[in-house]
Amino acid sequence: MHPIQVVRALILTLFFATSAVLAQSSSQFATRIPQYSDLKFPSEAKALSFFSSMSNAIFKPEGEGPYPAIVLVHTCGGIQPHISERAKELIEAGFVVLVQDSYGPRGHTVFCTPAGVGAPRVYKDSFDALKHLAQLKVVDPTRIYLVGLSLGSFAAAAVSSPEVARWIGTSDRFRASVGWYGACTFDVGPYPKWELVRSDVDRPVLLLMAKNDSETPIADCFPLLENLKAEGKPVAWHVYDNATHGWDKSDSRRGYQQNTAVTADAMRRTIEFLKQN
Repeated sequence: MHPIQVVRALILTLFFATSAVLAQSSSQFATRIPQYSDLKFPSEAKALSFFSSMSNAIFKPEGEGPYPAIVLVHTCGGIQPHISERAKELIEAGFVVLVQDSYGPRGHTVFCTPAGVGAPRVYKDSFDALKHLAQLKVVDPTRIYLVGLSLGSFAAAAVSSPEVARWIGTSDRFRASVGWYGACTFDVGPYPKWELVRSDVDRPVLLLMAKNDSETPIADCFPLLENLKAEGKPVAWHVYDNATHGWDKSDSRRGYQQNTAVTADAMRRTIEFLKQN
């Protein structure tokens, strides 16, 4: 190899290595979060109707409360019809639901790519939503949870870590979280994988995962989750053997196969877990 090519290769190696470190460091949070201003949330919760806008809206069950509350975090595809279906189910179960939209107000249209609104900004949005909900009279501020799908499952894992909360710059914490069709790591090649479930987890987190998930493969969850549980960490999980990524919607282009039985069971497990915590 020509000496100049060697130098270039070394520079690229150092660049990728440095970027990989930043992907899991406070520096990455410090650079990615300020790229976008904070979201704005409504001052009151309303009843969900057919005509309701889902973007950063807050919905409540009938009555005055106070109710436990959930921040519902979308996939990397943004707000889609299945999000309103999940919100409706959670409201019917007795939760106030804030539907977080990290994309719409910011004009984000580069879905499921590294560009645009990054995961650290999504995590910050979730903590901002938590703080906002805690100020509403209709919400029990001691019982605020996060439920996330795919990218939202990354958030569910992240908020269980006190170190991530420190990187965000908040002392506020979710009581517990649930992630649907997520994983414990995520391949951001050519960089090393992101660590989603962190070893310092100190808040209950439930991961509901698909065995046939090719988008967020779950192989790295084992034996990680068993080891964390053996250490007394508040982690729980369930793997659906006959499910794909995005099991509550269909998308043949991405290999998603809607499975109504899995969706119903996942919601049942989600509600039970939150009510137990």
